[in-house]
Amino acid sequence: MRKYLCACVVLVLALSIAACGGSTGPSKGTASNATASNGGAGSSKSYAELRWGEDAFAGPVDWKKNVFLAVAWIDDLAIQSLLEFEPSGKVKLGLASSAEHPSPTTYVYKIRSGVRFSDGKPLTVADVLYSLQSNITGKESVMKQYWADVASVSASGSSTVIIKLKRPQATWPKILAFTGQIIEKAAAEKVGEKALGTPGGLMIGTGPWKFDSYKPETSVQFSRNPYWKGPAPPASKVTMNLFKSESSASLALRAGAIDGMFTSAPKPYVNIPGARVQTAPGVSTTFIAMNTKLAPFSDVHVRRAIAYATDDPGMVKALYPAGYATENVTLLPDTEFDSLGTSSQVNAMLGALPKYDFDLTAAKRELAKSAHPHGFSMTIQTFGGATVEVGAAQILASDLAKIGVTAKVREMPPNEASAVFTTPGRVSVFIINYSGIYPDPEGVLSQMLLPSQIAPSGGGLNVASYKRTEVEKLMSEQSETPDPATRLHLFGKLLGIVGAEIPYRPLFTPDEFVPLSDKYVFPTFSPWTVIADPWALDVKLAA
Repeated sequence: MRKYLCACVVLVLALSIAACGGSTGPSKGTASNATASNGGAGSSKSYAELRWGEDAFAGPVDWKKNVFLAVAWIDDLAIQSLLEFEPSGKVKLGLASSAEHPSPTTYVYKIRSGVRFSDGKPLTVADVLYSLQSNITGKESVMKQYWADVASVSASGSSTVIIKLKRPQATWPKILAFTGQIIEKAAAEKVGEKALGTPGGLMIGTGPWKFDSYKPETSVQFSRNPYWKGPAPPASKVTMNLFKSESSASLALRAGAIDGMFTSAPKPYVNIPGARVQTAPGVSTTFIAMNTKLAPFSDVHVRRAIAYATDDPGMVKALYPAGYATENVTLLPDTEFDSLGTSSQVNAMLGALPKYDFDLTAAKRELAKSAHPHGFSMTIQTFGGATVEVGAAQILASDLAKIGVTAKVREMPPNEASAVFTTPGRVSVFIINYSGIYPDPEGVLSQMLLPSQIAPSGGGLNVASYKRTEVEKLMSEQSETPDPATRLHLFGKLLGIVGAEIPYRPLFTPDEFVPLSDKYVFPTFSPWTVIADPWALDVKLAA
C-alpha cells in the first residue's frame, strides 16, 4: 500500500517538544504468525547486508521534493535532521545539541560539534542554513506549506541557528523533525536542485550509511558512512528493493530475497515460513476523496449518497480478516487527538460529529435529492498495486450499483502518480491512504482541507479541491493556540463542518506492519521510528 506525505497530512498533533501522540501499545491482531512482539533486544553482532523491501515510487530520492513516504524512510538512513522522533512520537535532539524556545515565535538550535558528512567534510552552519532555507526557496520543495509561517532562518556565530516564526505554531518542533534534514551544501549546489536525488545527483548526509546508487523503481543501495560517530550500524550495507505490488514483495520475502518491509497490507505476508508480522498502532488514514469542483460530485447530496453507500465495516472485515484495522469516525486515527484531552473528552468530540453508517436506504434518499436522482456512471481511481485501496474500491463499486450508480475501478500506473497531486481535475473519486508524519491532527488536516493544497498551487494534496473559509480560519486559530482543550474544541467545530459537507469519506486506519525474517528483530518499531530517525540501526540479528 503506497503512502503519501499528506499535505499537513500530518494533522496538527503535537503541542510541544514534549507532547506525545498516539498509543504505542500492542495491536488487536490475532493472525497465526502476526504478533505485536518485538522479538527481544537482539544481538550486538554485525552482519553484512540488510535487504529491505519498499513500494516502487516515481521521482527522486529527495524527501523535500517527493510526496512518497517511502522516500522519507530511505533518506533517513543517510541524512539526519536537527531534531528526530522517539518511538513514542516525542521529539528528541538529532544534529542539534540543544534546542531553546526563548519566545513564542523564536527557536534557537546549537549544532552538534565534530559531525562530518560521509565524504569527510565537517558539518557547518552554512550547510544547515542552506538545507533549512531550501524548504522555503526550493522551486520543487513540497515542504513549503510547512514552512509558510517561518519569517527567517539565520546564523548566530559558527554553530547556532535561529528560526523566527511569523506567528506562534503549536507543532513547530515536530514540523522541524520531519523537514529539518541537513545535506552538504557544496555538493548539492554543484548538482543543482532539479537533479538532487536522481541517480546522478545523490545527496551527501551525515547519517550512519551513505548513498551508493539509485535505480528508479528497482533499488537504492547504501554502505556504511566511515565518519559516523553514533551507535555502530549493525549492517555494513543496506539495499532497499522497490516493488510494484504487495504480491511481488511477499514472494521476495518468501524466497528469502528480502529480510523485511514496511506495509499497511499484512494479508500477503501472513503464514510465510521463517517470517513473522510485527505490528504497531496505525497513524495513517484510508479515505475516499470526491472532487468538489467536478460534477456530479460538486453536489453535496451525491457525496452524501456515496458516503451512506460505503460499507466500511464490510471493507475492514474483508480486507483485514484478522482485525488489523479500525473504522474511522473522521479523517484521522482517533489516537491523533490523544495529546489534546482525556479519552472521555476526545470521545465526546468525536461522538458529536456527523456519521455516515452504511445505509442503502439513506443513500437512495440523498441521491433522490440530487440533480441525478436516477443515478449516473463514474470511475473510482486508486494507485495500481495498492492492494487494500483497490479492494475497497471494488467493494464500493458493488454497493453503489445497488442504488443505481454504475462505477468502474481504474488502477492508476505509478507514472501517473505525480499528476494526481499537480493537475486539477485529474481524479473525480479517489481512494488513497495518507500517513501522519508527526503525532497531531493538524498534520493531515492542513493538507486535506486548506485551499493552498489544491493543485497546482501547493502540493495538491487537497485532492477533493475542497475550500471553505470558515474551516481555513479554524485551522489557523487552532495552530496558534498552545492550549490543548481549546485546540480540541476548534478541531471539533471544523470537523463538524467538513463532516456535513463530506468532501472526504473516512474509511479506516490500518495498523502498521513489518513482515520480518525470523533472523532479525526490530525492538523499537513504531510509525515514528521510521520518519525522522535512522531506523535500520535497530534492525538487529535475533539473539
